[in-house]
Amino acid sequence: MEVVVTGGCGYIGSHVARAFKQNGDKVFIVDRVQRNHTLKDMDGWLIDDFASDAALSAIYYFDPDIIVHCAGTSLVGPSITNPAEYYDNNITKTLELLDFVKGFKKTPKLMFSSSASVYGEPDSVPIPESAKKNPISPYGNTKYVSELMFRDYSRAYGLDIMCFRYFNAAGACPITHDLGQEPGATHIVARALEASISKQPFIINGRTYVTLDGTCVRDYVHVWDIALAHVRGAGHFDYFDDDRNSIFQVYNLGTNAGVSNLEIATYVQDKYGLEILFGEPRSGDPAILIADATLARQELGWEPVNSGIKQIIDDAYAWYTRS
Repeated sequence: MEVVVTGGCGYIGSHVARAFKQNGDKVFIVDRVQRNHTLKDMDGWLIDDFASDAALSAIYYFDPDIIVHCAGTSLVGPSITNPAEYYDNNITKTLELLDFVKGFKKTPKLMFSSSASVYGEPDSVPIPESAKKNPISPYGNTKYVSELMFRDYSRAYGLDIMCFRYFNAAGACPITHDLGQEPGATHIVARALEASISKQPFIINGRTYVTLDGTCVRDYVHVWDIALAHVRGAGHFDYFDDDRNSIFQVYNLGTNAGVSNLEIATYVQDKYGLEILFGEPRSGDPAILIADATLARQELGWEPVNSGIKQIIDDAYAWYTRS
């Protein structure tokens, strides 16, 4: 297959591109940020905004079978202070991509990089795909609105689309450790490891949540397992043998299990060294977020085989300390 990955130099996009390449596919990357280590062995790339005229033309001439749309702006906090950037990058430009793609003579299948942020604070856990959507940040809003756009374009123009709602992506490429998250990531695995390596204290926000140890619980899924889910999904579009004019499927990607902030920090402390402190809880942080990823297992045959929290942390550490 020929595969285009927008945002293919980013954290998740680079792993998705690598997974397709290792599957034997031809891969073309579009990203406005150049990171040379992510471009290794790719069949082509363009460093530009994915919605630019040059990028759209390049995508057209690559003639992809699948477009994986990972590009976008992805931090919750900055989305609150600068929502305009998020609505422009994540909605307006995604709409431009959809409008362009629906005019292809050979219409590619589409995959969209969505997020568990569409659920907001859930009524219960684990969270199935059918749970109420109530995003609590502009970032979450942009992901949910984008999902609705993909759904409506699928219905109106016969596009085959899968949306993947990632829970807490973490870790680094477990095969070569040459892909990983750039410094400054906001999730606790990255922050704890950066604190350990720099020999700085690490602050856990809150110890009074209604959980076993009083700290937040999240569903961490290895970034490589997320990448492999896209490869599995690409091979399953043709399995939906029914009377629908088009395919629109949404899948949670998680482990159906949670790990607390204190468990993560304690593992880093015991193995790599870390001073743990406790601070005030962050406003709006739900106590527990855990995926129900049964649908991806049943329909795609996907299993998060790399997503034990120790492997996630150790793979991320190998990336951060690579020579």
